[in-house]
Amino acid sequence: MENKVKKYNNYYVVNINKEMQNLALNFAKKIIQTNNQYSRLLPDGIDFNKDKETIEIQRTFLGKLGEIAFLTLLTEKNIEVKTDGMFDVFEGQNNVDSFDFITAKGKSIDIKTGFRSIHTRLLINMEQFNNIPKDFYVAVKIETEDLDSSKKIIDINSIKTAKIIGYADYTYLKKYAKIGNFGEAYAKYVPYEKLLRIDGLIKLF
Repeated sequence: MENKVKKYNNYYVVNINKEMQNLALNFAKKIIQTNNQYSRLLPDGIDFNKDKETIEIQRTFLGKLGEIAFLTLLTEKNIEVKTDGMFDVFEGQNNVDSFDFITAKGKSIDIKTGFRSIHTRLLINMEQFNNIPKDFYVAVKIETEDLDSSKKIIDINSIKTAKIIGYADYTYLKKYAKIGNFGEAYAKYVPYEKLLRIDGLIKLF
């Protein structure tokens, strides 16, 4: 296996190849273009009629790519995890991509992916945090370049790497994390530099 992962002081960098991109993009298109997922919240300033599908595919694609990057890290550490349902598409617009990583003791892990230079925090939408909480949340940062910064659309072809930055647990977030609205909806947030080192979470597998 080619060396896809490099470790730095506080985080890992995963190389993103075309196969990984295609897996995530095909999944995103299948969900959004067949109306099998609820409409995602759109950033301020987006033309709902013109740019809605592009933004929704982009968000779903990047979220799934973040999961693939985290899976790649676990795989290169010889950690086997169940991936059943990782690319399943559920019928009905009220259903969502509900895949979680599960630790050895059955704790759930949700991957939260940032992808623009202004994304510097782990964000968990308050509705998700309250209604479908997970035990741990992992911050992944996909390195991208803007194709159209005014519309917040990125250049998919610019993606080369993803940083597996760190994590936070639900109890900490509920008690200490602040709540803010960064242009889409209220969310719990923690700056990337305040997160726990990802090696601590990896040990739970």
